[in-house]
Amino acid sequence: NAEIVLGDKRRLLAASSPTGPAFEGAQISCGQRAAPGAIERVRIDRASLEPRFRVIGDERWSDEDGFDAASVTGVAGSGIIEVIAELFLAGVVTPDGVIDGSLAARSERIEAHDRTFSYVLHDAPGAPRLVITQNDVRQIQLAKGALYAGCRLLRDAFGIETVDRIRLAGAFGAHIDPLHALVLGLVPDCDPDRVTSAGNAAGTGARIALLDRKARAEIEDI
Repeated sequence: NAEIVLGDKRRLLAASSPTGPAFEGAQISCGQRAAPGAIERVRIDRASLEPRFRVIGDERWSDEDGFDAASVTGVAGSGIIEVIAELFLAGVVTPDGVIDGSLAARSERIEAHDRTFSYVLHDAPGAPRLVITQNDVRQIQLAKGALYAGCRLLRDAFGIETVDRIRLAGAFGAHIDPLHALVLGLVPDCDPDRVTSAGNAAGTGARIALLDRKARAEIEDI
């Protein structure tokens, strides 16, 4: 679930959206947990449609000297978000979430997959073949739809259309690129510079409650 809180100093509203496990790499054909070898950052050239990426445990990009292509094991949740957003920005994924098969004439990375098309993200000797399928896009759309619905309902209940600041909590929130989150509509439209990470907010709150009785009473009251 995605826990969402909307508010200011006077009022707080909360909701829980059933986003499912797609953002964590589950239900994604090449998805995996965030571990060494998992792709976490993706960029796709708008003209050639060629990708470059970075994996957890290596600061080098895949097109840089010394990168071990055989070390790639899968795609982490943050990488799934980035590759879908990059495919959309490159025109491979249409606004309604369809992988455009006509681009197969332009790039060998677009290939037929049953009655749909897919995008080959990585194909190297000694490493798993990583392909973004049409179903992968649909899984992210489902998760995004649930998250968007929660944000929309909270804004309606609060009586506002825009937000001034967004803070993404948790380990996953710490690794989401704000621009790609905005491109996919995971969060309401906001100045990208005002979309920041709060880190492990639950852990911080637990420590505050354990170490400060006054703060604990205030938390319970809220």
